[in-house]
Amino acid sequence: MRLCMYGLCLLLPVLACSSPTAPDVDGGWGGTEASLTITAAGGMIQYQCGAGTIDPGWTVSVDGEFSGTGQHYVGGGPVPAEGRPPHPARYAGRVDGSVFTLTVTLTDLDQALGPYQLVRGGPVVTEICF
Repeated sequence: MRLCMYGLCLLLPVLACSSPTAPDVDGGWGGTEASLTITAAGGMIQYQCGAGTIDPGWTVSVDGEFSGTGQHYVGGGPVPAEGRPPHPARYAGRVDGSVFTLTVTLTDLDQALGPYQLVRGGPVVTEICF
């Protein structure tokens, strides 16, 4: 009763509620043009004619906004790719339920790749270069 006199009884239900959390992106994502495997330790992305890495320290906001940095290799294949210099890359996107929309910007070339529509557990892209 004394708590209600000080208005604390109105705050208790609010304090008991949990804070919203960011969507979980760990695991495998795939689509028709790219596939991604990501964990807290970083990620690997495969495109139809390229591949890349995502550094540890990427973030996802409670609104589902994804941001990270890494490298991009033109031509696909294993990463790191022998004989192919990497391009620094910025990864940005949005996670909405089981859909992850991702854009890759090669910062040294000011070139954007994507956006790629990835689905949790979706298909893995195999290297297809024309």
